[in-house]
Amino acid sequence: MRIISVSSNTILLQQWDKAINQKFKSFHIYSKNELDGFEFLDNDIVLFDYDNMKEYIDLVLKAKTICLSSYLDEICGYKLLKKGVKAYGNNYMTPFNLKNIITTVFEGKVWVYPELMNFIINNTTIDKVNKKDLKVELLTSRELSVAKELSKGLTNKQIAEVLDILERTVKAHISSSFRKLELSDRVSLGIMIKEYFD
Repeated sequence: MRIISVSSNTILLQQWDKAINQKFKSFHIYSKNELDGFEFLDNDIVLFDYDNMKEYIDLVLKAKTICLSSYLDEICGYKLLKKGVKAYGNNYMTPFNLKNIITTVFEGKVWVYPELMNFIINNTTIDKVNKKDLKVELLTSRELSVAKELSKGLTNKQIAEVLDILERTVKAHISSSFRKLELSDRVSLGIMIKEYFD
């Protein structure tokens, strides 16, 4: 796998490098000219500096794009996800958090910060879905409790605190719910639960 960092900000690129596992090939792209000449592959992961390079976002969307900005905005994040971006978060998050996002995207999932997830869930409707067709009834009562808290935009840690269970138990219930409902990300699960009970 290759990780391509796209930014004209060298300080930011150095920060991102701390999150990149050395077993991956990594590249830095600093300008539009370099972007034009670079061939992105489907399984590449791109760390994209939206603040400085936003007019070139369409050039990287073939790859799994993690869009990072210092000025997070839920509407902008929602639009980027609809375009095909796989994650949207803060430019200067810790290397540990960025590494977790890279892992999530590498696994084929979508990552969003809690406030954006809550915004998406509260502003999305699923047209033409018959509640009887949803498989929500396959969830155990504990999985359903976890999914309901997730649909409020809570993190795993917050869900664990609300339900007084371990964080790893929350993760296990969410993974089980993904399998049963044939979903791959938290946003889809949150929307499905919200639609089912609204």
